[in-house]
Amino acid sequence: MYCTIMDIRGDYAYVKYDDSGVISEVALALLPFGVDVGDRLKFENYEFERI
Repeated sequence: MYCTIMDIRGDYAYVKYDDSGVISEVALALLPFGVDVGDRLKFENYEFERI
């Protein structure tokens, strides 16, 4: 599943999933180090990977 980081507020990032359009709040600790707004991610096997 692919998503885009829409916003970062404090310790959380808001990611929008491509397939559903849903925006979810995800703790930055679960994301790859150094992510920023606009980065594209792949969510697979309960892990995020920058693409």
